[in-house]
Amino acid sequence: MNPILTYLALLATTILLELGLAMSVSPGRRKIVARDLVILNLLTHPMATYMVQQEHLSWFTTEALVVGLEAVGYRALTRLSWGRACALSLLCNGLTAAASFVLQ
Repeated sequence: MNPILTYLALLATTILLELGLAMSVSPGRRKIVARDLVILNLLTHPMATYMVQQEHLSWFTTEALVVGLEAVGYRALTRLSWGRACALSLLCNGLTAAASFVLQ
């Protein structure tokens, strides 16, 4: 398969998995959480993929940085409390990290 199409399929899978989880844990703010989740993934996913593929950072380090960056994003964009922003980022990225091992 074309590498660009493969990447876009991975990005779409990540967004869809995370959206499903985020919608279930954010019942009062679904619309804004969904919008911000997509924005944050469009920023962090390409950078994370590049860093791991080029072996600039380990997979674990990259995932930890993504969790941190997205938590800051949820705090700044979505206006979630720090606790909720960190929990949402950790839950969503934990799900897709686990799925990456299952779906290989």
